[in-house]
Amino acid sequence: MSQDAAECHNGLMEAHGGHPFDPQILYVDLTADYRSLEAWGLHLFNSMAARLRAELSALRQEDSRFWPPEGWVPEGPHFVYEDFPSLFHTRRGRGPLFIAWDTNMVIDYFNYGRALWEGNDLPVVADENYASELEGLQLLIALWVLRDIRFIILPASINDAKKRLSAERKAHRIRAFEEFTSALGLVSSEPSGMDLPSREGLLILPDSLLEDALAGLPQGFDRVLVASAARMGIHVFMTMDKGILKQREAFRSFGLFLASPLDLLEALIGCGAFHCMLEPRYAYWPMPDQMRVGHLIRALPSFD
Repeated sequence: MSQDAAECHNGLMEAHGGHPFDPQILYVDLTADYRSLEAWGLHLFNSMAARLRAELSALRQEDSRFWPPEGWVPEGPHFVYEDFPSLFHTRRGRGPLFIAWDTNMVIDYFNYGRALWEGNDLPVVADENYASELEGLQLLIALWVLRDIRFIILPASINDAKKRLSAERKAHRIRAFEEFTSALGLVSSEPSGMDLPSREGLLILPDSLLEDALAGLPQGFDRVLVASAARMGIHVFMTMDKGILKQREAFRSFGLFLASPLDLLEALIGCGAFHCMLEPRYAYWPMPDQMRVGHLIRALPSFD
């Protein structure tokens, strides 16, 4: 197998016969299946940006604070850590925002991912708070399209379940883990394909303090996942589990923000991350590689 073929072994082949320079050569694009899904990212971003502008414009009539000030243009697509301690604690420097997904968030994405990407109203669910959290997740994914945000599925999520997973469900999780990891590799500056979160500005705390904080979490995989996120230096652990969220303050000193999608949405709005959805002047950077959109979509079981 050639080097190019080996590097793209996860892709699906699309052959194009004929070429103006050599019609005898069969050209193979192993990334075509992912490239064909790129337009979904801009579709979602534009749909959610229009909705956000409409809602904030209405609020702006009552209070101008709901619209960005004229003189301030937040840096992007990266984040300036020290400017937003509510999100990054004592970190310093510039870089991506790393968000680890709780297993239940991955399952929610499996269930509602297609609707999230379509950018329309989400299916009606009985729990209004849950519906609002899904809408928050939809906005976060839309922001991910343009900003340097790294979504991470932790390896422990593959086996996280109250009862034994069927082979099919486990295969879905493995595939999601691989696709999320592939999306990370497209924006990484490291040869390994995985940038590591910077710990600059964080205190180096003894592991015993982390163990004390973990003791306040529900037993089982919840502790394993949060511990992994904290030890990796992840910025945010995204979950809707109230048993985890109530321990938020215990993990702040480790630089880990335990947040629901709406919690994270509020924090990101506060640091100006969503300005790029409001006016073109706030989105002044080149667009990230949109093939990563294809990887996130291909993580969905419904896109088999």
